[in-house]
Amino acid sequence: MTKSPYARPSYYYGLPDMYMQMGYFPFPTPPPPAQLTRNSPYAHPLTDPCQSFMGQTEHIDVSDGEYGFASLVNPLRSSVLLYVNQWLLTNFSSAPIQAQIWFGKASSIGKAKTSSQVTSGYIQLAACPAAQGQIRFGSGGAHDEPDGVFASTRIFPPLTTAGAEPHGQWVIGPGMAMVLRVPHAGEKPSFSFFANWWEQPLYEA
Repeated sequence: MTKSPYARPSYYYGLPDMYMQMGYFPFPTPPPPAQLTRNSPYAHPLTDPCQSFMGQTEHIDVSDGEYGFASLVNPLRSSVLLYVNQWLLTNFSSAPIQAQIWFGKASSIGKAKTSSQVTSGYIQLAACPAAQGQIRFGSGGAHDEPDGVFASTRIFPPLTTAGAEPHGQWVIGPGMAMVLRVPHAGEKPSFSFFANWWEQPLYEA
């Protein structure tokens, strides 16, 4: 009669139980996963929902020979870091548009409007404090900003919304900005910009 499998000695990667009882393990025990702390930026959206914000621009129409831009700006004396969670660009044109992503000093942006369409991501009766970060937008003559770098170029199909989710890996310090610049090319571009971010104080008690 075949012995029941439950009566057989168990093995750990081919080693009998006697080795297990002696405390011998053939592979090192993996370290415990790192725990999120109050000082970790990834914990902030969970611990303080009033630090999460979002907003968008108005429609931006680009005239011939100019470029349109939209930006997430951290003012110079904000005393916070902006962690970019998500950004989106909506192309209202019937032709593809090219957007250049620029990082650098906010003072290089030039004349721009500040969007009033910014809100906390935590909707409640007692309003959260206003965001330190600002969404600015506008258009102007083409030129190269000296105090920054064009880090990426994206192509957006017509009549679509697309973007990216850095999940806080893009961090904007005080006095700095992230800008999407759309040059006029062929058909007149028309677009809007959305961003979602959270803010962490530079110095915490």
